[in-house]
Amino acid sequence: MIGLITTTPVIAKKFYKHVDADGIVHYSDKKPVATDDYESWQVKVEDSQGKASVVNRGTDRMPLLYAVNPYHGPISVRLAMTKAVNARSDPPWPKIYDVPASTDYYLGTIEAIRDNKSWSYAYQYSYRPGQNNPAYDADYAYRLPYRAVGDAFISQGFSGTFSHFDEQNKYAIDIPLAEGTDVVAARGGVVMDYAEDFIKGGADEKNLFRNNFVRIAHDDGSMGLYAHLKLESVVVGNGQRVKAGQKLAESGDTGFSTGPHLHFAIQINQNHNLISVPFNLQYPNGEIKQPMPGWLD
Repeated sequence: MIGLITTTPVIAKKFYKHVDADGIVHYSDKKPVATDDYESWQVKVEDSQGKASVVNRGTDRMPLLYAVNPYHGPISVRLAMTKAVNARSDPPWPKIYDVPASTDYYLGTIEAIRDNKSWSYAYQYSYRPGQNNPAYDADYAYRLPYRAVGDAFISQGFSGTFSHFDEQNKYAIDIPLAEGTDVVAARGGVVMDYAEDFIKGGADEKNLFRNNFVRIAHDDGSMGLYAHLKLESVVVGNGQRVKAGQKLAESGDTGFSTGPHLHFAIQINQNHNLISVPFNLQYPNGEIKQPMPGWLD
C-alpha cells in the first residue's frame, strides 16, 4: 500500500521579452504596451499552490521515490514512513533532503525485510522553500525595497504585535506606500516564486492566504519576501535573475492588510521550518542598522 500523491492542474501561460531604450532586458507575462518589438512564447505552468511533490518512478513492489522541485530555488523535503509491515526504507526515514532548484531528485526506496512474507507500507512528505540550514550572511546590508517617492516610514517592525508574531513574519517590516509604488529588489537573486492574482485585502482571517508576493532566492541561501503587492503588477518571471534595485512589482493592499503597504522579510529554512531572521537595512542617509519603526531618513 502506498500513500496517494495528488498533482496540481497544468495551465498555459504566455510570456514576453523585450529590450528597452537603455538596453535593459525585461521579462513579463504581460504584453509590452510601449513597443511592438518583443518576443513571446507560451509555456505550461503549474498552479501556484502546492508545486513540489514526491513521485514513485518505480512500482508498488519496487518503489523509486523522487522529489520533483519545479521552483527556481532550492527546497527541503522531509520523508517519513507512516506504515511499515515487514518493510523498511533505504535510506532510513524520517530524513530531510536538500533538493536543488528545478530538479528531480532521487530520495530512496522501500523494500521487504523478509522476501517470503507479505509486506505493505505508506509514507508522507512535506516540503519547505529554501536550502535547509544555510550558512547565510547575517550582516548583509539590504537596500530599500521600494523606489524612493519621498518620505516613508516603517509602521510595524520586528516582533510587531499586529501581525509580526509568528516565526515566518517575526522579523518583517511594513512600509506604508501609495498603491502602485515600484517595489524593487533589496538584493540580487533569482525569482523563485510569485503570486499576483489576488484582488482584495483586509483584516479578516480569510485574507491570510490571499496575498500577492514575490520570493527572491539569494545566493547565500536566504530569501527575500515582498508581499501585499498590487493585482497583476509583477514584472519579473520565475527563474529570472534580478539585480538589487530592479523593479519586481508594485505595492498594493492585498492579503491580510489594513491599507496599502509593503511587507518585507528575509527568511531562511531552519530545520525544515520557514522562519524570518533579523537583517540590516541601509537607510537613505547611508547608515546601516536593523530597521526600527519610524521614518526612513
